[in-house]
Amino acid sequence: MVSLLVLSAGMVAALNLQRVSMQTSEQTNYFRTALMAAAELSDKMLGNPQQINNEVSSPFLHINYQAGSEQIPSATPCTELHCSPTQLAEADIAEWIERISAILPGARAVVCRDDQPWDAQKNSLTWDCHPSGDHSAIIIKLGWIEKSAPTDTPSPPQLALAVGIPVNTDYH
Repeated sequence: MVSLLVLSAGMVAALNLQRVSMQTSEQTNYFRTALMAAAELSDKMLGNPQQINNEVSSPFLHINYQAGSEQIPSATPCTELHCSPTQLAEADIAEWIERISAILPGARAVVCRDDQPWDAQKNSLTWDCHPSGDHSAIIIKLGWIEKSAPTDTPSPPQLALAVGIPVNTDYH
């Protein structure tokens, strides 16, 4: 009887360990996927420097997407050589948001200039942007809903990637 109790406790512990292992593996896959998506957007931004340097009207610097709260932006497909830098940026953003919404559950994305993506008091990344000027870092922030997280509390970004823009470069 005692051995059956010990065996049962061991089985419950093993099943719990398996569940935790599967959750960790899933979150690792989401993080890897988000990192690749952020790197992809960074490459698209670097490939369109006219839009990066246009602080006021750059579509890249105004990305604030949250799954379920708004529709995926639409843009004219930009497969021809006659697209403007703005049209190209809008097409890249629409395609990118469509992709992250398909691969990350409850995807959220913010791109902005931010000198303080880390909140030391909360010990986490933050969705808020705190630029100190035109030379503040451009940060791509991504988040998703974790299955184990409570749904009533907003989760902080799980990833923040700085876009490596050369400073004081004239692309005109």
